[in-house]
Amino acid sequence: MAKTYAAFYLPQEEKEIALPNQKNVDRIKGNITSALQNAGISTTQFDIRTMAKNIDLQSTTEFTQRYAVGALTKIINGAPVTNKTMLDSLFNTYAPALNAGLAQTGFNSIVEMKNAVQAGNINVANFVQGFSNGLSVIQDMSIEKTSKYGEEVPIDVVDKIVYSYKTKTPTQKISENDVIKKYIANLEPADFTLKAHIKNENAELWNINDFNNKIIDVMINKKEIIFRLGRSIYENCIISTFTPTINNIHTIDITAVIILNYNSVVGKSYSRGGNRVMNLKPPVGDFDRNFYNLASNEVYLGIIS
Repeated sequence: MAKTYAAFYLPQEEKEIALPNQKNVDRIKGNITSALQNAGISTTQFDIRTMAKNIDLQSTTEFTQRYAVGALTKIINGAPVTNKTMLDSLFNTYAPALNAGLAQTGFNSIVEMKNAVQAGNINVANFVQGFSNGLSVIQDMSIEKTSKYGEEVPIDVVDKIVYSYKTKTPTQKISENDVIKKYIANLEPADFTLKAHIKNENAELWNINDFNNKIIDVMINKKEIIFRLGRSIYENCIISTFTPTINNIHTIDITAVIILNYNSVVGKSYSRGGNRVMNLKPPVGDFDRNFYNLASNEVYLGIIS
């Protein structure tokens, strides 16, 4: 099992998801809807509620938001926007969204668009749709998308893995009339000792310390990890011990004892995306195993020799 590419997958920190202020969303939606109706433009061609939510989420203060929406209603009504506060609130606060939807609005630059807004020379439908799409693009970019298995910490070379299965047995003689099962405990959680190398290509100690700190943080916070060995994936693992050794500045040797938390390594596994997933959590009622275990299609980059 030498020279096997492997990886730890560390759980991501849970981040609070920003929620829009419903009061602001309703106000913005009402202002945009009224402006479109006054301009004789059908409101059904736009997703005004999503647009209102994104406007609220991407503004820093309600003050700038109100002025920006004021500028937007003037644009919809075909009126020139000459108020500097309105212009700055729209073009400074929502510059990323305006830029993301620039092509659809028919302008070559934000400056060109701003000049047209000041002159009242805007194709309203194109502007509103482009701005709405740009807001959605920026909002999607702000939501961090990670592997369902979490942050990958690659392991370059695996030297050895030693599996261990234990059960407590009686140390004293058992009477012939006794049932032996009473004296033998259940099989303890299986574990394995991993010996491996991780490259430190930049030859910097901070690289090694960052790697160590990630593993130690998982241990301190008592979090489960996922371990991949080649195309074999072990879910629900716990790092019991972790010993890093620096033999030279370019490589860190690690020894880790990993406990298969649910002790089902000898149970059934299933294939997913060319990988084999093992050590599943015990099911609770009916479930779709692919959904329950959140198995992602991993990109395999290693070589097994």
